Order: sequence, then structure tokens, then C-alpha cells
Amino acid sequence: MQTSDNPFKDARERLEQAESFRRQGKYNQAEKICIGLLNQHPNYFAALHTLGLTYADKKESARALGPLFQAATLNPNSWITLTALSGVCLNLHAGEMAAQILERARLLKPNDPTVLATLGLIYRQEREYELSRDAFLEALKRQPEFLDASMGLARTYISLGDDADAARVIKPLLARGIHSLDMLTTVIHLPEDLIDIDLMDAVKKPVSRHDGLRRDKTEELAFVKAHAHDRRSEFEEACEELRVANRIYANRLQDQLAKMRERQKYSLLWLEKRAPGTGITTRGVPLTLFIFGPSRSGKTTLERLVFGLDGVKRGFENSGPENAINRTFQDAGLITSWSLEHLPPQFYPQFQMNYVEELQRRAGSAKVFTNTHPAYMQNAAEFADHIPNCRFIFVKRNIDDLTLRIYMRSYQSGNAYAYDISTIREHIAWYQKMMDLMAEKFPDIVRIVTYEDMATDAKGVLKTAAALCGLPAPEGEIGTIFDDRNCADPYRELLAL
Repeated sequence: MQTSDNPFKDARERLEQAESFRRQGKYNQAEKICIGLLNQHPNYFAALHTLGLTYADKKESARALGPLFQAATLNPNSWITLTALSGVCLNLHAGEMAAQILERARLLKPNDPTVLATLGLIYRQEREYELSRDAFLEALKRQPEFLDASMGLARTYISLGDDADAARVIKPLLARGIHSLDMLTTVIHLPEDLIDIDLMDAVKKPVSRHDGLRRDKTEELAFVKAHAHDRRSEFEEACEELRVANRIYANRLQDQLAKMRERQKYSLLWLEKRAPGTGITTRGVPLTLFIFGPSRSGKTTLERLVFGLDGVKRGFENSGPENAINRTFQDAGLITSWSLEHLPPQFYPQFQMNYVEELQRRAGSAKVFTNTHPAYMQNAAEFADHIPNCRFIFVKRNIDDLTLRIYMRSYQSGNAYAYDISTIREHIAWYQKMMDLMAEKFPDIVRIVTYEDMATDAKGVLKTAAALCGLPAPEGEIGTIFDDRNCADPYRELLAL
């Protein structure tokens, strides 16, 4: 390359070219220029920053971490670099580190919409949905047309169960002609009567590149089409789209499915053999109410009901137990694991201390803190043995309705069983056996309810939860819940349910 007599000017021009390539999605060209610049100038802050952003844009978060961390070391006052670095940590599921880094960026630029939106994403990943909502609202107050913040806010409202608020955020975006795949996969999680949109028509509309329609995501598009046909009562066409979408996922997740089956088999055999227990009680520690059941069984619905009781704080699918387990393994100098079954018994007191610390941080002054993370079902008995003041409510649902709703769901991660009717039923059968065994082994701290109970007698279910947690029984009327019973009826023969 021809260089000028001014190396500073030459480096700047090359960096501008690299940044231009990055913004155009020409990542290989951008990477090549940045690496060339860093070979000549190893501490070139701006080149490290752009290289890190290039890797981040390519979804190569592990590679992005090094350049961005080095850039932040060279210039710890660059809030832009710190924000990008926190985003990379978030993608690597290092939420606590992401939050710590972003706090520094927020001190430097307290009102920047990008910083606030990134904070919203961090809280969202940590299932701190109220804090996530507030951060996105602050970002939008300062930049009302911030699309990423709007989408983050809508998804957070859905996670909070505030569907009407989510619809209120989404409607103006649809009016602006934003029909990206990300948008449509959000819309299908809302009740049809809240969003007046013809999904099939929206799928066919052309979209601009910045709207984020990933045309290579055939399976995600098929899920949207399936819901569009379902809303039109075109059940055969919906089935065809569901088969396309689920077949792609099922083929991709065979290894994960095999590992999941082995873990489930082990946990079931272990629970069958173990002796009955009563749980442990510790004064001054909030009660943890685990609400477990298969995906789409009604856990979130029950959590919203329980939230109406005095002294309850919703924890959603929070990672408190996992964080405490990981920290215990790390403190003990062991290979990090999220499962208690591998923890040597001498470290159980350390785990309990770590969990209580995590619980008190999240629960605050609440008497009861909920957790609906379905993956923890495998460790339910171990939690009863080692987490103080545990309670469990398990939610069952009509198997056909449950199978259909799982089959119609596009999961962001995990749930390797969810893309074939037979493996879905296998998973449900395992889950129900685990629930029944837990009720048998821990009768004092376990209750089982059904989705159908909630749809027909929400107040009775709430009384059961209140009694289990030692809280006053609810007074007055309880609002009705969305009734999704018998949703499988039109599909029973089509999907051989």
C-alpha cells in the first residue's frame, strides 16, 4: 500500500477505511486493515476498538473480548469502548462483569441512550425485568426513535406479563413499516386481539436491511408463518410450517438432546432412590418459592397470581442458584459446574452461604422470592436439602395442549427436546414423574396444581400457594387469566397428538 509522508495521517485514513468496511458488513476487509495497523502500532487504541467491534459484529464475542479489553486498558475513560466491552461480556453470559464495566461507562456518560439500552439488556439477561424496563424507558426518553431500545422494552414487557404495554410499544413500530423477523417473532408472543396485524401479509412485505430480517433463518420465518396460518384457522398449513421449522432445529440439536436425556435419566433414578426429607429452616432468610413445570405449562401465570400476595417479589427465571453454585466451585478451586451433584459435601455450607447472599441481594425486604427457571427441576431435591426455607409448587397441564404449545415455540436456546412431538412427550413424562416423586419425598414443602385449576379457580390456587408460604389468604376477587385450554383440538389428528 502506498503510504504518505505523514504516518499519523496515513493510519487515520486506513482506520476510516476499516470502519467504513465494518459498517458495510465487509468484516474480512476491516479485520485485515486493523491487524495491519496493529502490527505497525501495537497500542493504537482506535484500531483495537474497531477490531473488537468487527469481531462483535461477526458474533465472535470471544475474539472481540481481547481487543476491546486492551483498548479499555489504554483508554479507561472511553465510554464507547466500555459500552461495547460490556455488550461482549453480556454475549458471553458474563452478566455481572458486563454490569460492572457498564457502571463505569454510565459514570462517564450517565444519560447516553446506548449505555442505558445496554444496561437494559444486561438486566434482561439477569432476569431483573423491572430494572430492565426502567433502563429501556430512560433510553427512549432521550432517544424516542431508538429501535433496539423499543424492541428490548417490548420483550421485557412480555416477560413481565404486561402484554398490553408491549403492544403499545410495538404498534408505532409497525406503523413505521418495521416488519423485521425480530419484530414478527416478538409479535407472535402477544395475544391476537392486542395487535391488529395480518402476519402473513407482514411476512411478504419487503424490508430494508437495517430492519434486521435474517433471510437465512428459514426456521424462524416458518414459525411466524405457522402462527399466521393458525390465526386464520388454516390448521393444515400451520402444521406444514411447523414441521419445516421444527425439523431444522431437531436435526441441529441431536447432540444436546442426547446429553439432556442422560442427565434426566440420572436425576430421575437418583430421586427415586433417595429418602424422604423435610427441607431446612433458617430464621431471618426469605423463603424461596420455586414454581416449576415444563415450558408453556403456566409457571409465569402462577407467578403473576402469587405476586398478588403480600410480601412476594417475582424473581422470574433468575440465575441465583446457578450463580451461587458456580461461585462455590470457583472458591473451592474446582472445575466450574452449575450442578450440585458434583460438589463435594464439605462445600455445602459454602454454597448455602453464597445462595443466601444472592437471595438477599435480589429479594430485598420481600418475605417470599419466586424462581420459575425450568432447568432447575433436575436439582429440586438438592435445593430442598441445601437451600433454607424452600417451597415448591409444580404446575401440570393437559398433555396435548402442552405438547402443541411447546411445538409452536421457537426457543432462543436450550430446550433440545422441543422440536419433535415424540421427544416433547418424553420430556413431559419425565417432568411429571419428577414432580410426583418430589411431592412424595417432600410432602411438607411441595404442592401440585394444574393450569386448568388456574383457569377455573384462580383464587383456590392462590389460597394453596399462600398456605404453603405462610402468607395471609387472598381477599376479594381474583382477576381471570388468559384461557388457553383445548388449544390442541384442531391439531389433534393433524399432528397425531
